[in-house]
Amino acid sequence: MNAKDLLKRYANGEIQFSEVNLNGVNLFGADLIGIILNKAELSNAILIFSYLNRAILTQTNLISTNLSGANLNQARLMSANLHDADLHGATLQSADLRNANLTLADLLDANLMGADLRGADLSGANLTGACLRGANLREEKRAYSSAILRGANLHKADLRGANLTGADLAKVDLSGANLSEAMLRGADLSGADLSAAILQGAFLTDANLEGANLQSANLMNAKLERANLSEAELTRVNLSGAIMPGAILTKTKMSLANLSFARLSKVDFSRANLRQANLTEADLVDAYLARTDLTGANLSKANLMRAEMSSTNLMGANLHEAIMPDGTIS
Repeated sequence: MNAKDLLKRYANGEIQFSEVNLNGVNLFGADLIGIILNKAELSNAILIFSYLNRAILTQTNLISTNLSGANLNQARLMSANLHDADLHGATLQSADLRNANLTLADLLDANLMGADLRGADLSGANLTGACLRGANLREEKRAYSSAILRGANLHKADLRGANLTGADLAKVDLSGANLSEAMLRGADLSGADLSAAILQGAFLTDANLEGANLQSANLMNAKLERANLSEAELTRVNLSGAIMPGAILTKTKMSLANLSFARLSKVDFSRANLRQANLTEADLVDAYLARTDLTGANLSKANLMRAEMSSTNLMGANLHEAIMPDGTIS
């Protein structure tokens, strides 16, 4: 079927086009709202600025299809193959992308607010500047919930500057992903794999990272106020210069972590393992260090004013010129 035949039949009221072959078809700017293209062949097609609102594209082949600027709001793309597809600037608000293949897809500046991406494979995808934010129900009459990414694969995905405020990323594979300057305020990252991920300058205020794997991740200068990192894996993590007042790090594994110059006031480090961690010039005012293991840690010039350290293990720790809980200089 060619573009002319499709558009003519659609204009006459026909919407059922399941399993049709439209390989390489040019439908630039086409109005195809509500069309049914289940299991259709649309690889290499041109759908730039097309209107596919509420379209049904379940199991559709969209490999290398150009959907830049397309409107796919509330579209159903379950198990669709969007490998290497161009979705630059596309709007996919509340779209159903469960189990979709989005490997190497270009989602630069795409709007995925409220999209369902559970089980989707986004490995290697470009999500720079993408919006996955949940709208505030109290401020808008019509609102979209946070994007659902639970169980998705975002291994080595590019999410620089992406807006993931309030997103559900529990148990998501984000290993090696680039989340520099990403907005993750209030996001649920519990149990997520963020090993070797780049989160430099990321905004993680009030985020839930309980049980997450952040081994060897780069969180330099990240904002983690009141974040929950209890029982997280933070071995060799780089938190140099991180802003973390009020964060919860109970029972975390942080041996060999870099926390130099970090702002850690009122942080709960109870029962955390900080063996050989670097806390040079860290701000630990009012920190809670009950049964914290700081064996061999470097606390030189750290500020421990009013910190609770009555049961802290400081065997072999370097406290040179540190300000102790009573205000004295070690």
